[in-house]
Amino acid sequence: MNDMQEVLVSRILVKTPLCLTGRSVIPNCVHPKELNLDWLNKINFKSASTDLELLQRNTISERENKQLRKELLEQKLLLLEYKTSTEAKLEEARVREENLIRSNEDFKREMKQQAEETNKMMNK
Repeated sequence: MNDMQEVLVSRILVKTPLCLTGRSVIPNCVHPKELNLDWLNKINFKSASTDLELLQRNTISERENKQLRKELLEQKLLLLEYKTSTEAKLEEARVREENLIRSNEDFKREMKQQAEETNKMMNK
């Protein structure tokens, strides 16, 4: 609000629009036939063009930044999916390994029992 009040006060005090004219920049002793204002146009266009270039670069950089953020989020999502699928596969492999170990131990017990039974039968 303070800035707005300052602007309003400044606007009230200035009765003519703020702009550069050739007469305000060039002294009165220069004859109008020698008046060449091309340099003034170049200065104004250069400053405007550099500002425009900066704005264009900023918008391009912002677009690239948004695209890179989008790609980063997609990669994070893919990484998360990969981690969850890998962990699920590892857990499945652990369960299979435990089942195989149990079935192997059961098979060993059965073979031992059968061997004992055959030994008993042979002894009789």
